[in-house]
Formats: sequence, C-alpha cells, structure tokens
Amino acid sequence: MSRLSLLSFLLPLPLVVACAGGPDDGPSPYDDDYPVSAYDPLFMGAPNNDELPDEGKADAVYPPLFTDLLATQSPVKSQGSRGVCSIFATAALMEHLYLKEGSLPNPDFSEQYLQWSAKVEARGFPNTEGSSGDVNLRAISDYGIVAEADWRYQTQPWNASNDPACTGGENLPTKCYTNGEPPESARAARKWKLPRGRYLNTRPSSIKAHLTTKKTALTVGMTFFYQSWNHRRSELPVNSAYWREGIVLYPNAKDEELSLAKRAGHAILIVGWDDNKEVPVVDETGKVVVDADGNPVVEKGFWIFKNSWGTGSFGVDNPHGDGYGYLSMRYVERWGNAQVSDVPVVTLPRETCDNGGDDDLDGATDCDDTDCASAAICQASPETREYAATPAASIPDNAPAGVSSTISVTDGGTIGSLKVTVDITHSYRGDLVVRLVKGGTTVVLHDKAGSYEDDLKTTFTVTQLDGLPLLGDWRLEVVDAAAQDVGTLNSWGLEIVTQ
Repeated sequence: MSRLSLLSFLLPLPLVVACAGGPDDGPSPYDDDYPVSAYDPLFMGAPNNDELPDEGKADAVYPPLFTDLLATQSPVKSQGSRGVCSIFATAALMEHLYLKEGSLPNPDFSEQYLQWSAKVEARGFPNTEGSSGDVNLRAISDYGIVAEADWRYQTQPWNASNDPACTGGENLPTKCYTNGEPPESARAARKWKLPRGRYLNTRPSSIKAHLTTKKTALTVGMTFFYQSWNHRRSELPVNSAYWREGIVLYPNAKDEELSLAKRAGHAILIVGWDDNKEVPVVDETGKVVVDADGNPVVEKGFWIFKNSWGTGSFGVDNPHGDGYGYLSMRYVERWGNAQVSDVPVVTLPRETCDNGGDDDLDGATDCDDTDCASAAICQASPETREYAATPAASIPDNAPAGVSSTISVTDGGTIGSLKVTVDITHSYRGDLVVRLVKGGTTVVLHDKAGSYEDDLKTTFTVTQLDGLPLLGDWRLEVVDAAAQDVGTLNSWGLEIVTQ
C-alpha cells in the first residue's frame, strides 16, 4: 500500500487552474482562477465503448508498470486561466508524436493557433471556450497548426477590455474564445500536421493494447469530479497529499451527485500505467474508508497521465514528474472518452546556408549546420562575385510582356549561393510580378505581394539555381499585371558565392 499520511486532509489548497466549471455556474470568487468550461464539447458525438472495438487480446499479458513513453514527452505546460484543457491535451499528444518521429528535437506547437483553428477552420464549438479531442485532431489533420513561436499562447481569456463584445461567458463571438485572429506571420508560417485521429475504447485492456503496440500516448476527455481531483472548488473535503502526488480516485456517490449537478469536463494525456499502485479510498467526509477489520479500503490500478495545470502544485510530488498524476482506471472507463493519432511523416526543408534561419529545424543555423559543410559560403575563403545592371527602364502598365534586363556573365564557376537585389519604383507594388530567368530555369521572386505599398527595393535569397554554372545570360523580368499604376526598373544585381 502507498504510505500516504491518512491524516493529511486540508480544505484550502494552493492556487491552481482547471479546465473545469459548468455552463450553469453562477458568479464565484474563483472565476478568474477556474474558468467556466462547458462539459458538452468533450462528449459531443463521442461513441460509447459498446460502439468501439476492444483492441486488447484476451490472452495478452501486460507488465504491472509501463513507463516507456515518459521519455518522449514535451515539458508540462499551463493553460493559465482559460478553459482549454482539451487543446493542451491534444497539443501534448502532437508534441509526443513528433518526438517519437524524431526530426524535431524540441517540438513546441501553438495551443493559441489550435484553439483558433478548431473553432474557425474545423468549425467546432465556435461560441464556447471548450473543444474536444476529436475536433482538435481534425483541425490538425486537415489544416495543420504552427509552432509556438509563431503565435504564443495567451494565458488570460479576452474580456471587454480586449473587445466590447467579449462580455459574459458562453455564446459570445468566436473571437472572444480564440483571443482574436492569428497574425499574418502565423498564417504564413509552416503548418504541422498529424494523421487523422480516431476514438479508442476506454477499457483498460484496449488502452494497454494501444500503449504497448502503437507505443504512443492518448488523450482522454472526461467528466470532472471535484473531490476526486482534490480541487479547491470541491464542496467536499479534499486531500492535499493526494493533490501533490496528482492522485485522482474514482468518485464516491456524494462526489458524483454534487459534481454532476454542475457538470464540468477536463482532458489529459495518458502516458502509462501502474497496476500495483494502491491508494486509500476516501468517503464524502474526506475520511479513509475502512473494512470490517478496520483496514483501509484501497483503490488499485492507475493510469499515469500528463496534466496541463503547470508545475509546482498539482502533481509536484509525483514520482514520474512534476505536473504528472495517477488517474483511476475505473474512472476513465466509466466517465471518459479517448482519442489517438499516429506518428507523422515529416519532410523538412533543405538548410539555406546564408539566410540567418534554421530552415531544417535541427537547432543549427546556416554554416553551423552540418548540411552546409560543403557550401561555398561556408568555406574558409569563399569567392563572392557581384554583377549589376542599371536599365532605368519604364514598366508598361498592365502589359503581360513587361520589361526585361539582361546581365551577361562570362566567368566560369558553379553557383554555391545566390542573392538578387532589385530597385523598382512603383506606386502599387501589389501589381508587380518579378522573375529571374537563367538558362531553362525561371524563379518567381515577387508575385503581386504587398498590396498598396509603394516601390520594391529588396534582396531575395534564391536557392533554386544552386549547383548551376555562372556562365551565361541572366534575365530579370518585371511585369505590371494590373491597370492604373506604373513604375520603373531602376537597377538590379547578382551576388554569387561560387563553389
């Protein structure tokens, strides 16, 4: 039996944040700390176990302790004061699956973007803060989400100070639950995806079969029982030692009654199990239940799970990591629904050796990346050659032929890296298409971007011509593709590092 103190019961717990609360909750002094989150989205359309196959085999023998997946988990995060636990559970699953795949050493995906995508792109629950693993995985599979750095998570929900429409709780405009729209930089960033998700039977045999055969974690959305979770909004006594170890027991009858009256939901990531873990059961008064001989009645058999309430409080004493917990297997089977996905297939871009970015996301940039070891620009004494033209040529308005200028290169050598600089004056650069032509290769440098902004004076890094000879004609073509605005190709040039 686990040697937890049977006398360590305490009502006031440290400040925590939960994906809990129900749509009928009235005002509470804890509303800022425990946001209202509807139960319904977690279970909308979810099949029950009788509608799903049990993936476990009758003769299967599983180890009493399974912790293999703990090594491929991203750091525990905090959802702050927003009721978006299913978003965090799904993002945790995604990061775990990318760690299993192995291309990204530290995958960190944007919960902020997933919340927006689930509601706007996947059209799931647009007028409530909550979501479901099913909708979240559909958003990731169909549309993809960006890295955390592209749109960082905001820990506080929008209110009237952010937008006058964001006053109240449920049935607000979608922007109130997504904290607005993603910035243009996030819209343009790479979208990372997973294979299509599916529901999984929540019987222990089925979950164990998945964990050991697929060797991947799973998300679970469930009804939230306040005393079971030792939550500070529980109307019944709670146990601070259980809270610190992250222990969640099967609810007793009174906990069921009171919690279902204000039904709430929570979602987590299951990463393993412990069949031998024993925890004394408590009654509605918070006291340990004893048998006829005066011995504590224990619950045995727990899932090991990763939570989204941050570190330093819930699960701080869990042996598998701060922020992890033990969740009753019976609880999940009776009150939960589970979703799974598969390890993605990842194709990373080639490292560009002189653009200041980590293109292949391996933690090394430009010449520090081993992929650039043979690149000319990364050699001890790279040879740089520059060529320029000053045509000062008018760009005909709304003319497909446009204007062109040619630089004839007579030098030998092979292109290691290439930059193209253009100086174009124009009163509406969103009309412009700019192309570089070398031999039989055409590279579009600019394609009607920038809308109403003036002029196009910039440098482009071009990788499509790497490895080709310098020798020959280089032609820059500039086309004005719409009426009214005109301009001039003042000058342009090439900066080439040879191999």
